[in-house]
Amino acid sequence: MGRCHKRYTFPVSYYILADCNNFYVSCERLLNPKLENKPVVILSNNDGCVISRSQEAKDLGIKMGDPYFKIKNFCKQANISAFSSNYKLYGDISRRIMNVYSEMAPEIEVYSIDEAFLKYSSANSSDIGSICQHLRKMIKRWVGIPISLGVGPTKTLSKVANSLAKKNKNGFFDLSSEQIRSEIFMNYPIGDVWGIGSRLTERLKNVDIHTIADFVAKDPLFIRNKMGVIGERMHLELLGIPCLELEEDVASKKSITCSRSFGKLLNKESEIAEALSTFAARGCVKLRAQNSFAKAIYIFVETSSTAGGVFQRFQFNSHAVFEKPTNDTSEIITAAKKCLKRLFQSDKQYRKCGIIFSDLISEEDIVPDFFVKPMSPQRKAILKTVDDLNKKFGKNKLFFGAMGVDPQWKMRSDFLSSHNTTSWDHLPKVIA
Repeated sequence: MGRCHKRYTFPVSYYILADCNNFYVSCERLLNPKLENKPVVILSNNDGCVISRSQEAKDLGIKMGDPYFKIKNFCKQANISAFSSNYKLYGDISRRIMNVYSEMAPEIEVYSIDEAFLKYSSANSSDIGSICQHLRKMIKRWVGIPISLGVGPTKTLSKVANSLAKKNKNGFFDLSSEQIRSEIFMNYPIGDVWGIGSRLTERLKNVDIHTIADFVAKDPLFIRNKMGVIGERMHLELLGIPCLELEEDVASKKSITCSRSFGKLLNKESEIAEALSTFAARGCVKLRAQNSFAKAIYIFVETSSTAGGVFQRFQFNSHAVFEKPTNDTSEIITAAKKCLKRLFQSDKQYRKCGIIFSDLISEEDIVPDFFVKPMSPQRKAILKTVDDLNKKFGKNKLFFGAMGVDPQWKMRSDFLSSHNTTSWDHLPKVIA
């Protein structure tokens, strides 16, 4: 059954940045309403550090990046709920939200797992206000996640507006008006603008640019000399002149990296090889999904030391170049394990490994080599069948033996919530 929704198409363009509020926390609350209005934090891989916080946790002084082992006791004392990252759940909720945006907006660019730029046309700003209220209402009703919406005549201004929307109770802020922009710009730090990093902030401060107002008051030639073409575009965008269009077609990646920290330190080559083979297989699925082939791979392993009370990481790497570009999982796993054999030292303990697929090209760009046989159609069909079955029945339902049957290296996820929306086994049970 189709959903009833509104579509707006008018002559003047407006950009809306739709951003989910504390997205990971909101996903956990969606399936556990008891967490509403209570402090919640989400932890990174291996339950390492804080990567998402509820407003209540922020108010208690929890900062992004805080190592969990340092705040663990405080979390218990303050009744702060901690959860391991549940990316299956977050990815599924994200897809649902983006599907709703796609139904309701004429144009959309998915910017991240919890952000999207929407482009509308409207005769006046009052139309855009009703659009935003309708969007917030529908996302909350259909998916259950609160969102904030920032409006502006350019993508950069919609980003600025969104940061202000998060501080509004109605979750909406409109920077379409030049008068409102001039008032806001007087006190808005230039370092908080999308695309301005800490280094560039310091450089701008040295030329007496501290706020957006200072920035837009400068001559465009001055900005171009200091920041190049990118700075000039940013200058125009903040003046309300669109320079950045929506990127509706996501380009294929030029390189792919798959890596993870281990759940414990490893000193056996066989265990590290299982992890490396798993990452290689995962990367090959991504290669085939975008119809790419790798000319070479780089693998790395990491050790660590706390000598003298100072934590240090040491990374060792090796590489392999293929006779012909490939996305064949077995071929890449074999090459990766040979690289590992060159690097492994039995007297060291390893904390992480990974693989980088580099020099990626599409199939139509591969130059035939008379002396090297291409991948057979039968082999392609087998790999496609494996990918299709895993996509249909779940990741790694079919897997390569090199990945191991019962891996002991997997990440710690001591506080993982259920995959309620992605697993039949985790559906809530109602007992009459």
